[in-house]
Amino acid sequence: GVPGLRLGILASGNREMIADIKKDVSIWNINSMAEFFMQILDKYKSDYRLSLDKLKSERSRFYNELSKLPNLKVYPSQANYFMCELLNGYESKKVAAKLLEDNILIKDLSEKIKNGHQYVRIAIRTQEENDKLVKGLMNII
Repeated sequence: GVPGLRLGILASGNREMIADIKKDVSIWNINSMAEFFMQILDKYKSDYRLSLDKLKSERSRFYNELSKLPNLKVYPSQANYFMCELLNGYESKKVAAKLLEDNILIKDLSEKIKNGHQYVRIAIRTQEENDKLVKGLMNII
């Protein structure tokens, strides 16, 4: 997850599907930032792997801490964020607004997932920042 990169790949043995997709794909399916990133990737590969290892470790620890909170269902993730469901009447908009008062930003997903449930997206950051978020959530829910 590198913000701003537009770089992807599609692989399939279904030639008809590939042909259909090619018709709709823009000629600019890679942006200049992604092109530059690909040119310098090898130089930073070891740093990137170290960063991924740190993320995996903190993700696991953070997941365990968030899972201890009442009224919060944490969905397992392989990304750099968690989607969480607020339970027992807590509203994602209100929880997000309350955390913002303490300079903690989470994403309210109420406009994206309209199934009658309340969801938020929580980014995985440093251990210190994640602990501050857990403490903030404890005070709210």
